[in-house]
Amino acid sequence: MFRMILHELLATTAGAQAALFLDWEGETVELACDHDLSDHELRIIGAYQGIFLSRLRALCAGIQAGEPRRYKIELETRAVLSCDVKDGYYIVLLVDTSFNEGLAWRRIEKCRERLLAEM
Repeated sequence: MFRMILHELLATTAGAQAALFLDWEGETVELACDHDLSDHELRIIGAYQGIFLSRLRALCAGIQAGEPRRYKIELETRAVLSCDVKDGYYIVLLVDTSFNEGLAWRRIEKCRERLLAEM
C-alpha cells in the first residue's frame, strides 16, 4: 500500500523524480522512482535527510521553537523536500528544477495523510 501512495505522489507532482518513506533509523520502508536513478543512492539521500531532521529537531528543541514539520534542500539541478510523518517516520521527495514548490508541499501533505491512515 505504501508503494502505491508514493507512486501517486510521483504521478501528481510535476518535476517529481523519486519518493521515499523512511523510518526513525533512516531505513527505507518504501521507495518509488520513475526515473533512471540508483535505488542505493536514493536510500543514502533518504537516510541523510533523517540525520538532518534529527539535528533540526534537536536545534528547535534547544530554542523552544516547536517541532519541525518540513524542510527543503536546494541543489543545482534538484531539490530535496522532506516532511515529518510521525514517530520518527518521514517522507523524502526528490524533484527537478521545474517543480512548483507550493503544489509539491500540498501533494506531500496529502501523501502524509494517506500514510498516517495506513500506519
